[in-house]
Amino acid sequence: MIMPLLQVCVTFLLLWWIFHDPAKRAQMTMALKNAELFWLIPGFICFGLVLLCSTMRWSILLSIQKIDFGWKRTWCLVMIGMFFNLFLLGSVGGDVLKIFYAMREVPKQKTAVFFSIIFDRFIGMFSLMFVTLAVCFCSYEQLIKTRVTEGLFTTVLVVFSGFIIFIIFSFLVNYFHLWRHIPSWIPGHRAMIDIASALSAYASERKVLIRAVFYSLLMNLFLFGSGICAAYAFARLPGAPGAGPMIVVMPIVNTICNIPISLSGIGVREGLFETLLNTLYGTPKSLAVLISLTSFSLTVFWSLLGGCFYLFYRPSSGGPISLHAMSDEVELLEEVIEKSAE
Repeated sequence: MIMPLLQVCVTFLLLWWIFHDPAKRAQMTMALKNAELFWLIPGFICFGLVLLCSTMRWSILLSIQKIDFGWKRTWCLVMIGMFFNLFLLGSVGGDVLKIFYAMREVPKQKTAVFFSIIFDRFIGMFSLMFVTLAVCFCSYEQLIKTRVTEGLFTTVLVVFSGFIIFIIFSFLVNYFHLWRHIPSWIPGHRAMIDIASALSAYASERKVLIRAVFYSLLMNLFLFGSGICAAYAFARLPGAPGAGPMIVVMPIVNTICNIPISLSGIGVREGLFETLLNTLYGTPKSLAVLISLTSFSLTVFWSLLGGCFYLFYRPSSGGPISLHAMSDEVELLEEVIEKSAE
């Protein structure tokens, strides 16, 4: 409970810092009045294609485990997860809902479902890191020109290095069955077991995994598209960034926003867009924040659609159940996996 409260505090502090200046708010209002909002239509479509690729990727991982929900149910679960990842506080996130409802579809393959979602998240993070590093190294000379951007570049390297070390350590401990020698109070203990077990379950399926990575890279391209469309909505304004600057900035922002500093990256995202676009390309701070909010609005819209899917979704088996009970059932499955790993 402490972590969500801290995230709420950080979110509100960042939002206050970004929007407390009346002059900046006035500039944002003026920019919004001159925006070409029809650009949000292709941006909306691009983000929809991101979710479509996510559905395809998860379907591939499910197929390795001989599970087939059908395209319609898989899409519904992805949308439901999208909604809860954005709007729900606490321990019951989108992945928990996806795991629970997926288990309802195939109650005899609960562990396989769990691994598919954990590995789906792993591939998504790995692909994002790969794209971010590629963009950063292509823009290396530009990023090290100022201390601020150099610091953000270093942050990306630290996040990537930590991610790789975490994965390697988890895999080695799992391979040599050393879990019982690692205290359970260590941060990330359960996450290490989950990821290592999922890696073991999918390690031999290389050809299929290549397809999953391909869809992950497509997701990043369409995500770039949605952000670029958000920027083009303000193309007539002085200092508005084009496609190139957005391609440089977006992966850095998305990578750092994966650190659970604030709620869904709110505040952190706007601060990073403001800093990077203004420092690297001279974009007015008010416009940079507005582009970030416009891009995020596409995520919010699709998430709200996910909420509609949740209202009308009916699993193949089992009746209604509370969110707390869902979380407890998924946690029980994690405990079973943890004991079997040890």
